[in-house]
Amino acid sequence: MINGKLIFSLIITAIIVFACLQMAFVITDGLVASGNSITERNEFIQNNLMLWQLGWFNWMLAALGLLTFCIMLLPFIPESEWRLLGVLLVGLGIVPDIGAEVIFAFVIPHSHSIDPTLASMQTLEMIAMQLTGTLGNGLYNIGGLLLNILLLNNKALPRKIILAGIPGWFFGFGLSICCAFYALDAAKFFTAAGMVWSTAWMLAITMFVFPHHHTMKANA
Repeated sequence: MINGKLIFSLIITAIIVFACLQMAFVITDGLVASGNSITERNEFIQNNLMLWQLGWFNWMLAALGLLTFCIMLLPFIPESEWRLLGVLLVGLGIVPDIGAEVIFAFVIPHSHSIDPTLASMQTLEMIAMQLTGTLGNGLYNIGGLLLNILLLNNKALPRKIILAGIPGWFFGFGLSICCAFYALDAAKFFTAAGMVWSTAWMLAITMFVFPHHHTMKANA
């Protein structure tokens, strides 16, 4: 019998991986962290608008996917007010994150028509980076780390797999700090390390926890 939770989690993981690959290899030249000038970034976005918008649309799906994944973890966490707080923080993170992705996808590409000097585009980039990289990502990682720690209260879960998830959230904190101080080279490192580690952990949860829902859930 096909496990619906496993299939759905695999889809979420695939969306996140696809979004990461797009950022790393497809829309890279339009990003501030690329090192390109504001003029070069604008030219790339104008010449590749569909790919640019698709890349950010996939990140919107990834944000919703992360929240969904965290909700899917709830049956494996013993009931407490902390469990609700963790999911609430992740949910709150979606607001600035998707807001920033809307700015990147649909506002920045047209900002040059209002301000040909591209000064407005540069300001929008900075605002969007703080919204997604500092605020949204920060809330995701506080909530995610809290849920990860709460999973340790369920003795039926494979402890090594649960513990393995914790470093990923700290990579995420590193990214938030780097974005806050505009340390772009360091931000690229923490983005790559955090996404690889966290996605691998999500896949491990998908393969080794979700198929055993009936025996590993908190009230089993």
